[in-house]
Amino acid sequence: MNKPVFVITETFLSLVLAASVAAIGILAADIKTNGSILPENFLGIGTERSAKPQETQPSETEESEPNRSVSKVQNEKQESSKKAEESKQASSSETSKEESTNELNLLLEEPKDLTEQPKELTEFINSFNYDYDHLGFDHLIVVDTGDKSTAKVYCYEKGSKDIWWNIAGEGKPITEKGFFGENGGDYDIAPDSGKSPFGFYRLKEGFYIGEKPNTTYPLFEITDDIYWVDDPESEFYNQKVEGTDEKDWSSADHMISEESSYKYGLVIDFNIDPVDSKLAGSIFMHCGNAPTKGSVVVPEKVMKAILEWLDKDSDAYIFITTP
Repeated sequence: MNKPVFVITETFLSLVLAASVAAIGILAADIKTNGSILPENFLGIGTERSAKPQETQPSETEESEPNRSVSKVQNEKQESSKKAEESKQASSSETSKEESTNELNLLLEEPKDLTEQPKELTEFINSFNYDYDHLGFDHLIVVDTGDKSTAKVYCYEKGSKDIWWNIAGEGKPITEKGFFGENGGDYDIAPDSGKSPFGFYRLKEGFYIGEKPNTTYPLFEITDDIYWVDDPESEFYNQKVEGTDEKDWSSADHMISEESSYKYGLVIDFNIDPVDSKLAGSIFMHCGNAPTKGSVVVPEKVMKAILEWLDKDSDAYIFITTP
């Protein structure tokens, strides 16, 4: 009888032991596979997994919240960078515009240390027995004539204390590539003489073809209808006319046909009010690079800069010197 009891007891114990081992194996497997039997922070295993969460890929149609936040930040950075670049470009464009209107590096604002008159201007006006009390205007272009109809051109402006300054810098011409009459100059010059008029003359309105210069100085635009009459027999001699309805002239400057010359310019008040048919007409300051029939010419960029230097309040004169 004792033997069967032992066998049964042994068998029972074996079964209990086997069941216990199996349970422990399942429990261990659950811990290792993030099972729900034990808390996630058990023995630190769950904590370790929490520190390194399993990465999941968002679906194509839905982005996870963290990624949406990251994307939002990235988009905001990109937008901010884009705006900064646009602002930089706008600033660069504005700078380019400023450089465009002052590419010759002119002194367009009155210097703070003005104490004496420009030496070369003093020499110019003294050569005509003038002094500064005679200069009742505030802008002056000096055409320093030389040999072979060449000229250096200077530009001066009067300061707040009646001290003048050279806008190109002390002693410097705005250009050394100016020209005047192919036959030189004189005082009361006749039509078709090929000479420029010596002396002081008021500068009247300016003109341009195409894009208007950045200036408030009075200008007229040269269009296909604009003519400047150079026939001394015409009622309209040495005047600007629009159209040909009242044409009585045999010759006139169809100004738009000479775009390279009349791209920018100024009318010189010689023989305009009143007009004398025995004196020359069509005396301008305009663009050019060769001796003329009587006008003063300078490179195009210089002529544009001069127009942009002047403004609506400028009382401007030109002084064509003797060689």
